[in-house]
Amino acid sequence: MAIIRYSPFKELAKMERDLDKYWQSMPDLSETAAMDMYEQDGKLKVELSLPSFAKEDLNVTLSDGELDIAAKHTESEEDKSKKHYYFRESHNQYERHVSLPEGVKADKAAASYKDGVLTITMPITATKPTRKVAVA
Repeated sequence: MAIIRYSPFKELAKMERDLDKYWQSMPDLSETAAMDMYEQDGKLKVELSLPSFAKEDLNVTLSDGELDIAAKHTESEEDKSKKHYYFRESHNQYERHVSLPEGVKADKAAASYKDGVLTITMPITATKPTRKVAVA
């Protein structure tokens, strides 16, 4: 009978590969939620695709030149029939923080949510031109 040498590092490497496969298979909403930010007709528009949320799940805040968008949805279902017991619960959460350009009037922002797309509109003033200073 041949002697086989045991290597604990081989098992650790296999566990690391298995964990990598698991985390790579998990969907990341921050990567799947498409966001566009553009200026049009003197307004800054932010459009964010959040199809799995309801209007009541959304929370939009503006402070100190930052736009914070948060969405959280919890759903549960329970069935206690005579033959079986069933309980299902799901959680979905999204957070995004975006720095706004200078000149945005955050106090006049408006938001709407239709067909899974959150649209935030804010008036923007023309930015002041920058001046180059010569260094002596």
